[in-house]
Amino acid sequence: MEFEEAVERLGFQPAEERVARDARLYRADPNRYLTYWLHAYPDGTALLTWEFAIADYVATNGLQVGSGESLNIFLYPQQDDRGPQDAGWLAGALDRVEVRLRVLRFDAPDDAVTS
Repeated sequence: MEFEEAVERLGFQPAEERVARDARLYRADPNRYLTYWLHAYPDGTALLTWEFAIADYVATNGLQVGSGESLNIFLYPQQDDRGPQDAGWLAGALDRVEVRLRVLRFDAPDDAVTS
């Protein structure tokens, strides 16, 4: 499968609201809190990053972060995932995000598995 085909099959759409220098920018919204951003560079590499609207998410459970202002309170990775413009790499990068988010344990933070 070609990279562009994988991008489309995995739910990414061209993103117009943000401009990335020298890169094609794509966005995917797998749920109402999580947004994936994919940057495809002319050198054949790609960068995947994400943001999770943690303030909005915890508010649905009767919790708040900080003062309760949900604007611009997002969870981000400390490091983005960069690799080749390859369907296998993109699928693996998305899997790594899902694993990282799946192991978050607010009730037992010391038991969470980190990678």
